Amino acid sequence: MPSSLGFVELAFTREPQDAVTVRGGTLQLDCQAQADWAAAGPPAITWRKDGVLLSTVVDERRRQLANGTLLVQNVVHSRHHRPDEGEYQCLATLDGHGSIVSRTARVTVAGGSTVKDQARDTR
Repeated sequence: MPSSLGFVELAFTREPQDAVTVRGGTLQLDCQAQADWAAAGPPAITWRKDGVLLSTVVDERRRQLANGTLLVQNVVHSRHHRPDEGEYQCLATLDGHGSIVSRTARVTVAGGSTVKDQARDTR
């Protein structure tokens, strides 16, 4: 039940975490939230990347699961094209009660260049 002032508390139970993934791999960012008043229903989850709302409808590589998790398949990364690397946030919205924004998760894509081991002469 809402507080005596009519407020419903909305809080994250899982927030996205910083991640390192590889080109061609799969990226999973979790996001779940709940209200302290069950009758308010589950909050709607949406995602932003670098401050811009993501549309999972027009991008076949990205999809949002029923539990709010963002799944990016076949991660893309090249020297001049890095559409999956960046800062991600999820938003939880409860109609008529407002929205909250998660922490920022930084996603880095590894595999753009190779690292060579340098041998050391310890004589």
